Amino acid sequence: MFRSIVAFLGLAATGVGIWLITTEQPKNAACNASSHGGTGLSGTGIGEGTSCLNIVWSYFGGFVLLAFGVLTVVVALSMMRKTRRNKNPRRAEPLVYPYKNPLDR
Repeated sequence: MFRSIVAFLGLAATGVGIWLITTEQPKNAACNASSHGGTGLSGTGIGEGTSCLNIVWSYFGGFVLLAFGVLTVVVALSMMRKTRRNKNPRRAEPLVYPYKNPLDR
């Protein structure tokens, strides 16, 4: 049960990461175009405005969430696979006690 919850949380983190990347992509492209167009200090992109920096941080956060979510899902699925494989292992026959109980008659 816990592994399924972890896998679900990993999928949720991956989904939020993909959503952040897709929603911030046009804004990031606009900031990149404006930074190479001559705004900032001598057109190098240094000294960007706070709005562009906020977009870059949320874009970076999307990639971090995406990587964390994928890693979490992979770990959870491998743990679930190992659990299923070890669920019904071949069991050895129980040992027979070689001595008889003297009280059993």
